[in-house]
Amino acid sequence: MTTLADNMLATADLLASVDFPRAGANLRRSVSTSYYALFARLAALCAERIARSKPASDSFRSVYRAIDHGHARNALLGHVEFGSPLGDNFKRLQEARHWADYSIDPHPEFDRGAAGRFTRAEAQQFVTLARETIGFVDALAPDAKQRLAVLLVARSRR
Repeated sequence: MTTLADNMLATADLLASVDFPRAGANLRRSVSTSYYALFARLAALCAERIARSKPASDSFRSVYRAIDHGHARNALLGHVEFGSPLGDNFKRLQEARHWADYSIDPHPEFDRGAAGRFTRAEAQQFVTLARETIGFVDALAPDAKQRLAVLLVARSRR
């Protein structure tokens, strides 16, 4: 069965492969869509594991929408089991997505001295990173998927 994340990755691939002058907007959309593919997969995993109901149900939708981008990043990065590679890759994709969606800089590493335009190959690297990270999530054992879902939805009361 094809998932939303699969469709988003296919779209990101397509956007990164279109060959015409001034493809910068397509490359940015490819990067953004790659991040959202990973986020959608994580949200679906949480809903599947916690709501345990059909995707059309209110409870599934509620859990799916409960994931917060900032909380997910911090929770993943601070977790021994999921910090690497999942947290690191999530952070990298999220930072690239912020550049793609909000920055006027020509390259996501412009402030680090990266020269020139963002390339098709670089966009495709982000698509690959998202695909590999989704593969990592999908390959987790059922008990690890459950722990991941709780980590992403639950808030600490420290």
